[in-house]
Amino acid sequence: MLRRNWFHVLVALAERDLHGSAIAEDVLERTGGELRLWPATLYRALDELVEAGLAEELRGDDHPTGESQRKRYYRVTTEGRRAVAEEARRLEAMAHEARVRLGELA
Repeated sequence: MLRRNWFHVLVALAERDLHGSAIAEDVLERTGGELRLWPATLYRALDELVEAGLAEELRGDDHPTGESQRKRYYRVTTEGRRAVAEEARRLEAMAHEARVRLGELA
């Protein structure tokens, strides 16, 4: 089970490498404003994701072409993709069970 912040950060990184503020903007937009990752929370989550091997910080030449070398860019790892996929399946199963119990599914 992934922490909520970790899940949303990894989903943001699933399509492309991003810097911190772009990750925060993606999460805010995708959650309809429900989850705002303030800088301290965001960078703590990113540091933890890197330490756990689920994301990596890009260095120098790995930055997207034309982007500032001063910004910290991140990429989801293969293990991070696997973790997000597993968490998505877990959440789908929980949502399905809730719908069944609420009588929304026959």
